[in-house]
Amino acid sequence: MSSFLLRRAFGATFVLLAVVGAACAGPSKPRPDRSFQPPATVSFAATMARPAMDPEVELELLARHKTTPALLRSAWLFLQLDNPRAAIDATAEVLYGPVQPSANDEAFARYLRAEAYQRSGFAERAEWDRQQAATLANDPELRQRLASLTRSTSTVAPAALATELVVQPRSAWSARAVDKSNVNAMQGIRRITIHHSAMYFRDTRPNTCAAQIQKIQREHMSGRGYGDIGYHFLIDPSGRIWEGRDLRYQGAHADGDNNKNNVGICLLGNFMRGRNGQSPSQAQVRAMRLLTATLMAKHNVGPDEIYQHSDFKATDCPGVVMEPIVDQMVRDLNRQGVSAMVEAAGQ
Repeated sequence: MSSFLLRRAFGATFVLLAVVGAACAGPSKPRPDRSFQPPATVSFAATMARPAMDPEVELELLARHKTTPALLRSAWLFLQLDNPRAAIDATAEVLYGPVQPSANDEAFARYLRAEAYQRSGFAERAEWDRQQAATLANDPELRQRLASLTRSTSTVAPAALATELVVQPRSAWSARAVDKSNVNAMQGIRRITIHHSAMYFRDTRPNTCAAQIQKIQREHMSGRGYGDIGYHFLIDPSGRIWEGRDLRYQGAHADGDNNKNNVGICLLGNFMRGRNGQSPSQAQVRAMRLLTATLMAKHNVGPDEIYQHSDFKATDCPGVVMEPIVDQMVRDLNRQGVSAMVEAAGQ
């Protein structure tokens, strides 16, 4: 066979194999758009714009970016694809990640998480996040959207506030059983005292926070002989509120008879100046103000019954950095009242 005929035969065979190979490979996946630019801001227009491409392709492109605008855009796209679990995970990276979100970013994260919770069947959690988003939102379109979904926080009766407060139960940190022979009944709540754990702590991961609370309980029960952890509530750097000692039992946090009718709230961290000190996170302060106001509304506690541990004994607790923050909270309560404190919590 001549070289010319050999070349023609080889060429035909190559074309045939290429066609067969393409047919066997099936439909090709859209190639990533190298010109893609992730959103640079968090706004209704940027976060919830109609997709200009297949949502799954956009999610693949967004996965390369861990910025807050990209995470919130991803959460919205997951909702469009009816994947609320993934949307919750994306918003959690914004709410509890290493970078403290701005009020605007938190508002969008909570709105999107509320939508995801609603679709997952957690109506109470959804309502809570919507309330928080409505308090924080400054984007006009988001505020308009929330107004159609959420009751105005100014119309919420103080007695109803406690049902909207999200508190991690004792089971979430695997608490040891209370020694009922070594605790006293609370017999009413008339005052609230703020503490710090006096241990440097900045971690926001739920498992690590739970382990820190377990450590405090071990020290209180095994080291000090208490019947349970001494505090009724603890607040981690992400702003999560954790249930400590059951409110049915008097705490062990303010020394002797000072514990009577006294709710103990402890913020995790060492709020002193110097090398081993730190400041409370904005999320912790917001959660403290909201929890305090909620307890006040439910139990009819006045601003003059809000204390710091140092009011009862010579101690640095809750830390020189924390003391003026608590003082300001009390001034705000006296000036604005409990309902206004709840409305303003998180701003």
